Amino acid sequence: MITKEAVRQACKSQRAALSIADCASWTSKLCQEILQLEQYEHAQSIMAYLAMPKEANLDDVIEHALQAGKRVYVPVCIDKTTMIAVRLHNLDDVVHGVLNIRVPKEPYEIIDPKDIDLILVPGSGFDRNGGRMGMGNGYYDRFLKELSPSNYIAVAWQVQIMDKPIPMERYDQRMPAIVTEQGVIHVN
Repeated sequence: MITKEAVRQACKSQRAALSIADCASWTSKLCQEILQLEQYEHAQSIMAYLAMPKEANLDDVIEHALQAGKRVYVPVCIDKTTMIAVRLHNLDDVVHGVLNIRVPKEPYEIIDPKDIDLILVPGSGFDRNGGRMGMGNGYYDRFLKELSPSNYIAVAWQVQIMDKPIPMERYDQRMPAIVTEQGVIHVN
């Protein structure tokens, strides 16, 4: 039996092994796939994330959303268990926080998760059944638990989609769909 932690480490290692050039070339394709989503088109408020190196990068999506007049929010972890959605007015309006992750400058303008039309959810790996492997702290699982799956979609590089099921626990949130640079994987 493969443990969840072993799968997480394999997912993280696989992402670390990606080339910066590949990630850069996939970014514009990923952006196009997201911009074509009906959920994105209709959303007035979206929650994206400020990608770490080699993570599926949403900066172009954020830029597009801001120019289109959408309200953009990004996650900020305020303690070991709590993540909040903070308004981002400009990609230049960030500082490097914990683990060198980009976060908006304070003071924070916070939104209730229930008031976000579309949440783009990162992960270190996914399976074709919507199983998601996060980074291990459960921030997104807690954040999404009260929301309808119609309000969120996973985002990843195609190479992060695993054929074998990811070990899921009771509190883990399944994704209704996963958007990659090669298209959308709909989960039954």
